[in-house]
Amino acid sequence: MKAQTILAIVSSLALAISLVSLWQSHLARFRPVAVAGPLKLRIAHIESKGETWYLPQVDCMVTVTNAGAKIGRVLGIRMVARYPKLPIPGAQETFRANFEVDPALYRKHEGNRFTWIRESQLGHPTPFVLLARSSVSKHIVFDTRWEDPVIQEVEFTLELLTDRAKKWITVESWTHEIGGTVWSQLTEVGTSMMVHPKSEGPQHFAPEPTNLHDYTMGKKKIPKGGFKSAPSRLVTHSETARKEGRNENRPKESPE
Repeated sequence: MKAQTILAIVSSLALAISLVSLWQSHLARFRPVAVAGPLKLRIAHIESKGETWYLPQVDCMVTVTNAGAKIGRVLGIRMVARYPKLPIPGAQETFRANFEVDPALYRKHEGNRFTWIRESQLGHPTPFVLLARSSVSKHIVFDTRWEDPVIQEVEFTLELLTDRAKKWITVESWTHEIGGTVWSQLTEVGTSMMVHPKSEGPQHFAPEPTNLHDYTMGKKKIPKGGFKSAPSRLVTHSETARKEGRNENRPKESPE
């Protein structure tokens, strides 16, 4: 009786494992998993026909993976900018996904908006399909238009829309304070600001302990000039034979 019970339990476990394996390999629904890296903020100051405005842009690398066993569709991607310190509930605006770019060419020309658009863009982001257990990476530039300077703390949130859910889902968030000095640096000097995602947590770059390098610098005096070496040359076999008075080209005498 005990043996039959044990056999029934083992059979049930084997069946359950087989069903789980079947579900994961063939029946599991589309399950998107997305990650994003650091965000880079730039603001272009535009003047034309007596008018002036600003084109703020943020860009990041986005990777979307389908962890399910069925094909799925990514229908949209956007960047929502929220202003948590404003006295207006729910203050936000959307930066649309305007360009997909080649990462290397974009980094090369990113300082000039018109140049990177011409040299690095691959097209405008469109919906795409994810096969089972596959990933897609895209470098996306999001932008909008501001008529006046924005001197605020901004929380950028990357959101994704898929055919599995009918609502936008959050992928990653970044927060950056745009003060007056930062604004002039971005719009007049033309530099960019790198912002790390919230998921990375606080960034600590200071050594621990703070006097760490008091111990790592060593106590001996550092010599000047690096390695000391004497010139070297290759002495071939032919040159050696010549110096010893031998002629390598002379035919050898055959023994009598």
